[in-house]
Amino acid sequence: MRIIDVVHQLLPAGTDPARFDTPASLENIQEFVTLTAKSPSHLLCPVWPPDLFAVVGTIIDRSGCYTEASPNRNDLANHEGYLNEIRLIVKSWKNLLKVPRKLERLWRELIKDHGDIGLDTIIAYPRALDLLLMLFAIADDASRGMGWSRLSSSEKLSDFAANVLANDDPERTEIKFWLPYWPRSLCVIVSPDRAIVLPKSITTTKGCTIRSLSHNLALLPCDTVLSPEWNLASHEAKGNVDPIRLLMVPFPYSIPPGSFKLTSPRRPLTNNTTHAAFFGLEQRWLTPAGKSRLDGRALARDLILPLIAEAKAETGAIPTGVVLPECALSADTTEELVHALKGSGIELVITGALENGDDGDRPLNAAYTFVMQGDDILAARAQSKHHRWRVDQEQANSYNLDFDPDKTNHQWWEDIDVSIRDLPFYAIRKDMSIVTLICEDLARMDPAMNTIRSIGPNLVVALLMDGPQLSGRWPGRYAGVLADEPGCAVLTLTCAATVDLSNRHYMKVNRKRKTPPRTVGLWRQADGKALHIDLPDKANGVLLTLKTDPKHQTTLDNRSDESSSRELTFVSQKPLFSGIRP
Repeated sequence: MRIIDVVHQLLPAGTDPARFDTPASLENIQEFVTLTAKSPSHLLCPVWPPDLFAVVGTIIDRSGCYTEASPNRNDLANHEGYLNEIRLIVKSWKNLLKVPRKLERLWRELIKDHGDIGLDTIIAYPRALDLLLMLFAIADDASRGMGWSRLSSSEKLSDFAANVLANDDPERTEIKFWLPYWPRSLCVIVSPDRAIVLPKSITTTKGCTIRSLSHNLALLPCDTVLSPEWNLASHEAKGNVDPIRLLMVPFPYSIPPGSFKLTSPRRPLTNNTTHAAFFGLEQRWLTPAGKSRLDGRALARDLILPLIAEAKAETGAIPTGVVLPECALSADTTEELVHALKGSGIELVITGALENGDDGDRPLNAAYTFVMQGDDILAARAQSKHHRWRVDQEQANSYNLDFDPDKTNHQWWEDIDVSIRDLPFYAIRKDMSIVTLICEDLARMDPAMNTIRSIGPNLVVALLMDGPQLSGRWPGRYAGVLADEPGCAVLTLTCAATVDLSNRHYMKVNRKRKTPPRTVGLWRQADGKALHIDLPDKANGVLLTLKTDPKHQTTLDNRSDESSSRELTFVSQKPLFSGIRP
């Protein structure tokens, strides 16, 4: 495959912007593709930086030529000239509908003089290599601030970054250049079924990949396997000097017997294999025997709001967010809880929820994220679990599960729908983003991990229904992988009920008299530090306080981010005892 073949793949209608109306629409884009498909022209440079980034980045990634991005240590003066040229071109790129003349010449030279070079031989053509790396760097640097809120209405953003904010505004009154695929992708003429470009938080300093070559944009594969999305919390964000305080509520505190049910027994097949057994979850902690379903408003009144009040009394500030574990609530309870918390000062609610499907449909094991400001809900998004939990006999013993009459069977799969694979990211502060994973999704490489590594969210929250969150167990090991590369902070949270069940089993098997700590969470940060988050007896929650520090990062080609990225570090944890457990 040649350079020009990749260009044709990603830009089948060419790059001539003359037929685009502004503000454009998705229909305009599709009409443009239809009209120009027979005679596309690719000699004009894409006018929107993320489109240029997607095309050149795909060529660089597929060819592997990013390995040549590091400067020649014997000719650093030449590299200084390269960096200065990039700065000058980026500084001159201000027009949303026209690229600087020098950038146009670089693109035209790539297409006309080097388009026939095969991807496997790019490294053998120094000028083609230089053009690709320079175009990629220009597109990345020109995109600084895209997808991030300004700190105040007076903060100056580039026209490109301001245009993304305008596209995120529901009223869309000041759009100069319409983004048809936002918030799924920043691109305009590169369709998400070919490549996706989203904002980026952290530039990995480990390894040598294309992820190490950009500060502001992340190149992601097409959306047929995973559908990522970027959610702006607000157009004016709080400063990073404000601590992040997360109220962790490890509900449920007990799991009634019969909550785990066999939904499909193990069955033999004629080829000497068996079809696995499946189990379902009945949230009996939400519907106690003889009582009506737990109402989210009552949960807020009796438990969450008293914990918020205690946290405020202890620190002088309302917590930033509330986090509950995997499958803690139902979809209805979640909605009721969030509406009851409006106006409380809470900005973020993350919770696991079980959504029962329609007749014949498998339920969804979901994570809900709400971003709030006063009485307004700025973002409300659900995502489904990507992988099923497989309970083995050791886990069944640990959690005192005995729901299968077939005593020869020793493993059961979670009976949920895993066909919907979304991965929303949230910009909750200036230059700080967060993403949520559900239990097994933290441990499995596909389909989310490469996307997370590319975007580098500052905080990964993993919701679990699991045993004690010890650093040596599987959540700690996999959290350590993300903390190491790209450098995310990772928070895991499980429910107190499964920790207690696991601890009791441990004491019984090992004949211990002293109860182990109720370790409901684990914090792991980029410097390798790991801290257990314990819930003392009679405590109902834990307040986790974090600070954000500026972090200086450089790319493989030594471009600086001027310390614009952020790093989350642990400050303190404090158990909270207020409220009444349901």
